[in-house]
Amino acid sequence: MTENTLHHLQKRLNDASDTKTKDWWERYLKHVIPFRGVKMAGIRRALHDWLEAEAIAVRLTPTAQVGVALELLRQDHAEDKLVGILMLQEALIPAGAVDWQRNLPQFASLFDDGYIYDWNTCDWFCVKALDALVRLEGEPCARAISKWRNAGNLWRRRAASVAFINLAKHGDANFDGFVDMMLETCAATVRSEERFAQTGTGWTLRELSLAEQDRVVDFIKRHSALFSAEGMRYATEKMPKETGERLRKSRRETMRHTRCSDM
Repeated sequence: MTENTLHHLQKRLNDASDTKTKDWWERYLKHVIPFRGVKMAGIRRALHDWLEAEAIAVRLTPTAQVGVALELLRQDHAEDKLVGILMLQEALIPAGAVDWQRNLPQFASLFDDGYIYDWNTCDWFCVKALDALVRLEGEPCARAISKWRNAGNLWRRRAASVAFINLAKHGDANFDGFVDMMLETCAATVRSEERFAQTGTGWTLRELSLAEQDRVVDFIKRHSALFSAEGMRYATEKMPKETGERLRKSRRETMRHTRCSDM
């Protein structure tokens, strides 16, 4: 992708931006990442107008088109990254341009090289691009993503579970062994004390509990001491009130006993 082509897209985004939206998003994300100030409808419109105007699907090979999406994800602004994510989800993955075996290591590098470094970009990438890829490619792709649970990078560890948020509620209807895979992933990520590792774990368990409540309850009991209060709150959010309260109380008691034994 030439600098001129990228400039054309960024001009479209700037033309659709406004200061109020920019300020709101930057405050909401605690100024971790810069925004141009474009709402989702404007981002999607800019993407598809740009794809048509630049005739990217005609001029470039599928491999080169994926390269364009990757380059967008390497840009500074949140909206540019989201354009890259939407390009993958809405154009390239449905067209079969993404080969998960070839491209998944490139996706991992976006995290490891510091281009995906905030929860907003991470979660959009998960629920849009990675979700679409798993739905198309199935179990082998899913298992490869789940192995990110041991990644050194916090955001790639989070992605190992959050990529399956929309699938988790279906349990083993996704494929045989899906629930085992997700519990194995959560058993790794819950050991991380970072807030966004904990909330990603809790969020995943919350959705998984809709399919396998008994197994999730058993998992939480066995790993109770590893949860943060916030992670536990997420994990139990969709359980019956009494069940959630019992699990949260058990965690508090476990933590209290642990602190007493350390004195």
